[in-house]
Amino acid sequence: MIRAHRIDDSSTFLGQTCALCKQEFVPGDDIVICPEDGSRHHAGCWQANGNHCTAYGCRGAGEIGVAATARPQSTPARGRPVGRTRVITQEPETPRSAPGAARPIPNAPGSKVRTLPAGGIGCARTCLFLAIAIAIILFALGCFGLWSIA
Repeated sequence: MIRAHRIDDSSTFLGQTCALCKQEFVPGDDIVICPEDGSRHHAGCWQANGNHCTAYGCRGAGEIGVAATARPQSTPARGRPVGRTRVITQEPETPRSAPGAARPIPNAPGSKVRTLPAGGIGCARTCLFLAIAIAIILFALGCFGLWSIA
């Protein structure tokens, strides 16, 4: 079972973003930290993704247990059918006051999220350059052959 953590005004995760919805964490949010790669999700986003981590290749999973700061919750109704879909709604995003908010760092130590290096010349361009070079060489050989005959 995975424990949900409550974000407060002094939380280190304040201002960071959810791995699924990309919304910033604000005070009062319950978040789940993936046990495999440490990526952070809103508790609702974690549940909406089938209680699994959203990072590609990550196998982190688990049901959410009791929140870190216990709060009174109503017990779910027993008559609810199994397999019924739930709709999770979210309040509209308010404009951010600070444009330079914290973002996850790619290739950070311990993170399974990796970025690919920027490609220089693509395969299609390389083939085009080779075809042009071969055409120039064949044209030059053809012209040289005509000059040697004359």
